[in-house]
Amino acid sequence: MSGANSEQSQVPDKDKRLEFYLKTLKKLKERSTLREVLEREVFLEFIKFNNGRINEFPLLEKQQSGIIALLCHRSLDLPSHEFVKKTLSEFILMLGRYGKLKGSKDNDTLDAIQASIVNAETLLIKIVQGVVYASCLISDNFEEVALRHFGESALKRYNTLLEQFELDTEFWQAMIEQFITQEVESSFVQVIGDESYSLTREKSYLVLRFIFDDITGRLSSKNPPIDKTRIQTSYEDVSSNEESLGTLKLTLKSLIEGGVFIRSEEMTNVNIEHIARIVCIDPATTQFSVEFREAMDQIREEGNSDSDNEREEDIVRNIQFAQDQIGACAIGVSMTIDIVVRDFMIALKNFTAQDEKIISGFLRRLEVNSLDRLFFYLMEMKFSELLKKKIRGEESKLLFRVLRRRRACVSDIAELDALGMNKIRKARLWLRDSSNENWLIFKQGTAKELLAEMQLLALERELIRAILKLYEKGDFKVEYLVLVSLQAIAKVTKDIRGKLNELLVRFGIGAKSEEEIVKKLKAGQK
Repeated sequence: MSGANSEQSQVPDKDKRLEFYLKTLKKLKERSTLREVLEREVFLEFIKFNNGRINEFPLLEKQQSGIIALLCHRSLDLPSHEFVKKTLSEFILMLGRYGKLKGSKDNDTLDAIQASIVNAETLLIKIVQGVVYASCLISDNFEEVALRHFGESALKRYNTLLEQFELDTEFWQAMIEQFITQEVESSFVQVIGDESYSLTREKSYLVLRFIFDDITGRLSSKNPPIDKTRIQTSYEDVSSNEESLGTLKLTLKSLIEGGVFIRSEEMTNVNIEHIARIVCIDPATTQFSVEFREAMDQIREEGNSDSDNEREEDIVRNIQFAQDQIGACAIGVSMTIDIVVRDFMIALKNFTAQDEKIISGFLRRLEVNSLDRLFFYLMEMKFSELLKKKIRGEESKLLFRVLRRRRACVSDIAELDALGMNKIRKARLWLRDSSNENWLIFKQGTAKELLAEMQLLALERELIRAILKLYEKGDFKVEYLVLVSLQAIAKVTKDIRGKLNELLVRFGIGAKSEEEIVKKLKAGQK
């Protein structure tokens, strides 16, 4: 882990920093500021003063103010903010004592208080650092997803949003509107214009069918070359070799066993591992890993000698403080992720409990591929919303259904030949996708049914594992059906063709004559 260091201004020495903190505290106390307000104002000034000590602190003014707002205002109701409050209170308390004793001859006490202030200062900086790492990684990865699907033109649009908004609800609303909602609406217009839908008669229903692949058809199919940012590169370097993997494991163990987080439905070991990966961007984790191993080796070598107890206690204290710094950085990362998930869901507005669970899972993983899956999930949601909006008011005559069937890419299936796949076996597991020759659809609806069929075919273990991996990959053929009930229409009017035409007009495909309706039906049945 090389870290994501940026060029930083020279760090003021300890005496100058203490002088600044004392002046800030004195100025705020002179206003008779309430305690909670005092703490927020001290923290705000602290962040501004120390931004040169924060790796990758953003250059854009809106992103700077967004980080400050998250730490000083928007995260106050989170359980993890208690750690921030506790550390900040200790910092202010020690500053007050230092101010009273400054100039006295009690050097031992002054040195001890200074050490406490510097320790609290270090933890506060690590909290801010965690927020910066997480915020930058989220922003950079979403930018990469936009670039992947919309090409170079997306960069200007995305960067304009970063200049206009903090990374808050307004940002996510604008991002969803520009890159999801508008794209879905434009794609729908194109699908109607190209007549890429189908219209068929099934018993007493007229079925209007849209295929999701046609909605995403305008997206770029080729991934453009992408220059990774320092944050992205550092994140991808985590666990890339034996040394960094060891650092990640030690950091994760420290976070789990150290009781850094309050356990909840969201704070699972898997999510803590994602947090630990982001924390490992910080070079301090590598230093902690080295010092921890050296300390353990030293303690083992020295054995149980009483003469070394004091030295051993110093080692333990140093290791504990290093762990505290990792915990502080993790708190910053955790708060950022919690706020992003909350703001994102508020920006999305309409969603089910299942949607919230899935979207939250994608967001908490933060990785590009996870956010890419989120991108397509949101497009599915927005297209469903668009069709439901067109149905609204005629629900008694128009039914809405979504069909999702797992599928696998033809090229991926071809690679299974080396593991024993053949035409007979393939025919038992997959169907041809009539609308997309690049995919085959799984015949089995569940993993259990698929496994039973593979066991019946006596497939080799390695082949079974490879097929299950394709199944669990999560690729789906998604079809949207609008079922027009001819019986329901007949109950309310004798002019069935006229009402049918009126309903189809809602989708931009209303036929103006009986002949055109018949023509569309015949075309859909081919």
